[in-house]
Amino acid sequence: MKNLFYPFFLSLYSIGMLSAQEYSISGSVKNLENEAIPYANVQLLNVADTTLVNGTSSENNGNFEIEGVAKGSYLIKVSYIENESALKKIDVNGDVILEPIQLNEEAQTLDEVVVTSQKPRLERKVDRLVFNIENTAMSDNDIWDVLKRTPNVIIVNDKLTVKGSSAVGILINGRKVNLPKEDIINLLSGTSASDVEAIEVITNPPAKYSAEDGILINIRKKKNLVAGYNGAVYNRYKQGILPKHSIGTDHYFKGKRTGFSVNYSFNHDREVVTYTDLTNFIENNSVVSTWTAEQDNLKRSKKHNISAFFDYDFDSKNKLSLSTITIYQPEETLFYDTETAIVGDTLSGFNTINDSDVRQLNTSYYLDYVHELGKEGAEISFNSHYTYYDYERGQDLKTVFLGLDGNPAGRNDFSTDSGQRIDLYSVQGDYLTPLGESANFASGLRYAGITSESKVAQQGFDSDRPGVDPMETGNFSYDESIFAAYASYSANWDKWNFKSGLRAEYTETNGKLDVGTQSRKNNYLKLFPSFSLQFTPNEKHDFNLYYYRRIERPRYDDINPFLVFQSNFSTVEGNPDLQPATRHYLAGGYTFKSSYTVELFYKHINNGLGDLIFQDNDLRLLRFISSNLKRNTSYGIDLLINKDVTDFWNCFLVASFFDETVAFDNLGTNRLVENQMFTWLVSTSNAFSFLRDKSLTADLTFLYTGPKLSQNLRYDGFGSLSLLFRKTLWNKKTSISLGVEDIFNQGNEFTTRNYLDQSGTSLRRAENRLFVFGLRYKFGNTKIRDNYKSRNTDEGDRL
Repeated sequence: MKNLFYPFFLSLYSIGMLSAQEYSISGSVKNLENEAIPYANVQLLNVADTTLVNGTSSENNGNFEIEGVAKGSYLIKVSYIENESALKKIDVNGDVILEPIQLNEEAQTLDEVVVTSQKPRLERKVDRLVFNIENTAMSDNDIWDVLKRTPNVIIVNDKLTVKGSSAVGILINGRKVNLPKEDIINLLSGTSASDVEAIEVITNPPAKYSAEDGILINIRKKKNLVAGYNGAVYNRYKQGILPKHSIGTDHYFKGKRTGFSVNYSFNHDREVVTYTDLTNFIENNSVVSTWTAEQDNLKRSKKHNISAFFDYDFDSKNKLSLSTITIYQPEETLFYDTETAIVGDTLSGFNTINDSDVRQLNTSYYLDYVHELGKEGAEISFNSHYTYYDYERGQDLKTVFLGLDGNPAGRNDFSTDSGQRIDLYSVQGDYLTPLGESANFASGLRYAGITSESKVAQQGFDSDRPGVDPMETGNFSYDESIFAAYASYSANWDKWNFKSGLRAEYTETNGKLDVGTQSRKNNYLKLFPSFSLQFTPNEKHDFNLYYYRRIERPRYDDINPFLVFQSNFSTVEGNPDLQPATRHYLAGGYTFKSSYTVELFYKHINNGLGDLIFQDNDLRLLRFISSNLKRNTSYGIDLLINKDVTDFWNCFLVASFFDETVAFDNLGTNRLVENQMFTWLVSTSNAFSFLRDKSLTADLTFLYTGPKLSQNLRYDGFGSLSLLFRKTLWNKKTSISLGVEDIFNQGNEFTTRNYLDQSGTSLRRAENRLFVFGLRYKFGNTKIRDNYKSRNTDEGDRL
């Protein structure tokens, strides 16, 4: 181990010792009439593999200059719209002045029409799927809606899963977004996808990322390689039962050494959801009482989302990046109106009003630094981050009880105030070096610390039922420290592509409740191996095999030891004794002609985390409890088709067929329950382009999931069909999108819970069918991004 990390620490010492003489390259870009071409892309490339070394754009007079170029041989290329010059080799031994580079401007004008819009494309790499969406009908959507149409990503009622797993991390340009799942939705649903180049679904993440990231989704934004400024304003409107509205603005600036972007959006959401819940309370194996609850939920919220990214190149070898993401929710109101009818008990029913107010702030800051070493391809990097999360919720509950004659027989009013504050910080150092011409080795160290302070106060609760003992006041503190180290190796040999990694994480946790003196500690060390293997004998055939082991730690609000009442007869309960879950995933597949893929998989989870619903038949209480599952096992087959059916129609289809078993301990009886089911799902998206200039595009998507298991529930099958159109106008400066989500309103969920002493059903009816309208206008130098068409290299995209 000492020898393994010696180059890493040696490189730390050497940062200030390394220097090199730098020169400049200057010239001009002109058309065939010898007129200057402004805003053309000038790219300096590596001779060995044509990877990008540096770049700039021509000024209004056509002149350009690239500074900070080290001594050596390079290739230079100029492009404008779709027209590119031939590669030209230059040797840099001092400042270089080039002769004018000529481009055919007529070809540029013709090509600009061709690339106004294109169809989404799917690429398969050794450890990920890359879904390219630039200039498609999806560009006017928010990112959350784009994810709903991304292969292998399934989103149902704002619950995101990939290959059946909800342990999904979100990256933006390779940087992990450290937000709770609810805030991830807020961020992505309030951020336009117009600046997104591709969505990468990383099914087997590199070892440099936390072991909690079983699957990663990297939102890869476009990179401005040329100088200039542009911006945009946009508006997005949705209409269901109530309207939902988003308005925002994007701004981008690129200088010779600096790059800056800022994005802001304001979301005003109104959401209506209704539930019909039925519970059969059981005694001596017989139903003695049936409770039917009709609940109307109304949520109103206002959210401000702001993100900013700043990049600065000190020189060709040293780069600094600063970024911040903030979500501020000053106002959210939740209003629950529930009418419960009872048959076979001392009451005929009760009516409850739950009026809640929520305030939330979540802000994160990131710092990244990369230093390229003297050896080509070698680098060291450092990154750190800090997140502050503050959540407050107050709720007032008013309940009227009805006697057997249907008249009021009493009432109970009480209030609950709860809150949580979290500080999360981390620092990481990485070392990367090539091994020969076709292999790379990477290693790194990381520390992450978490402190959480939670509180609850409940007043006015009055009940004579035994066993109901809500905590009147309590404060719970939780500290977590994670120490990690990793090493990874990747290589390409002719037809083979291989990636592997081993990560070790040591975790220390300590939770303490101020009511009493007992504290809960849990320290553990775990290893997480992973590998991906790809064999491509020719252009028609591709084989892959991959495996990983990952961990999922309990969420901070799930470990709070509080019993909070949602009504007089339903509770939400945390569990400070939750254990981390470990996941094993093994898959192997075959792809034919880059279009047809079949993959077999096996998944096993120990101590899976979830919120289990249990009915207490003695207390007539419905309890939502954070719990560990004993195990969750599934195996099956995935099918993927990605095909250009015609020159204007692209189709991809994902289908999965699998058998799943979920085992857990039943509350009260302490008996092991095993639920088993064979299930399937299918998702398809069809992209169409119309008109001669392809400025009108459409996206038709369909999702159907068969009956399935989720924790201790069984879901009936359901589906949805959505259609979206997009039209670009005025030389692509304006775009209009129009569509309908879930056209036939089939996205309602029906769940059952029938085993041992549990008997209940629930029907959830949300605003599934939505009319969508979007408008976007771009201004400034809109060509600073649109005219860059060269593909990024694997090295440039390495995470």
